Amino acid sequence: MSETENGIAQMGGERDNSASETLRTRVRAQMETDALSTRAAADQSGVAYSTLSAWLNGTYKGNNEQQEEKLEKWLSSCRTSTKVRRSMPQEPSYLETPSSQIWMSVFEYAQAGPDIGLITGNAGVGKTMAGEKYQRDTPNVWMMTADSSMRSPTAILRELTELLDANEKRGPRMMASLIQRVKGTRGLLIVDEAQNLTTEAIDLLRTIFDRGRIGLVFMGNEPLKGRIEGMGRQSSHAQIFSRVGMRKNRLNPLVKDVMQLLDAWGIMDPNLRKTCRWIAMQSGGLRTLNKTVRYAFMLAGTDKRDELAERDLKSSWKELTGTELPTFAGRE
Repeated sequence: MSETENGIAQMGGERDNSASETLRTRVRAQMETDALSTRAAADQSGVAYSTLSAWLNGTYKGNNEQQEEKLEKWLSSCRTSTKVRRSMPQEPSYLETPSSQIWMSVFEYAQAGPDIGLITGNAGVGKTMAGEKYQRDTPNVWMMTADSSMRSPTAILRELTELLDANEKRGPRMMASLIQRVKGTRGLLIVDEAQNLTTEAIDLLRTIFDRGRIGLVFMGNEPLKGRIEGMGRQSSHAQIFSRVGMRKNRLNPLVKDVMQLLDAWGIMDPNLRKTCRWIAMQSGGLRTLNKTVRYAFMLAGTDKRDELAERDLKSSWKELTGTELPTFAGRE
């Protein structure tokens, strides 16, 4: 290779190294901004953990160009996500609506008893938010969300030993360890999405309530109410039904719940409030209303407007649901 060619190669290498160093700086900055570990950044970017570690240290011997292409795409997606987050209005935090006050009364009753409470209703009536609020504000309150993976009593025990940080997290001593952990705490266990539990799992939680002397609240959808009440007609499960001391059910949000939420959003136009009330009474309740209003404000923001118009709600509803907002919505 001639001296001229060699010089060009060196200059090109310097430019490549400079670009790589700049990218390293940008990746480290993104990791710091999002408080990401190297492991988390590797998971998000699709670059193997060992590869990313070596690349960040400048010691990766593989195809740097291929990995840096992945990292450029990741940084681009991070910028897009940040832009969307910044333009998305923050929905109101927990509101002490009339329905939430009812849920709070169940938590307070069950913990003070101790006793078992049952909260049922359709999605979007504020059950989960009330449970999370009560947990934040009250000592010795644990909240577990049941899902389809928790079909067996053993799965429930393992979940609870982790949640409550019991001494035994595996093996035949899990139940004894849980009882020892909760005894004397005057605590409360809130089980959300309890419709996913089997009858055997529900009975196991009842046993923890009996032996640990802590409060227990089951929260779930309407079918959960039928299941629990149906146990009262079966002698084998009557002990579960008879333990429930307080039951509260709400199919849809109260009008006062909706009005309070709209006040928090700053929506005062009477026609818009009627439309929003109709949305809140559809599937998903207040949760659907929050999502629709939040996206509607984003749409208004693109036009440099601070206040919503009816077209924003219509567009938001169509984008989120794939259907047109009915012409009669809010007109009845």
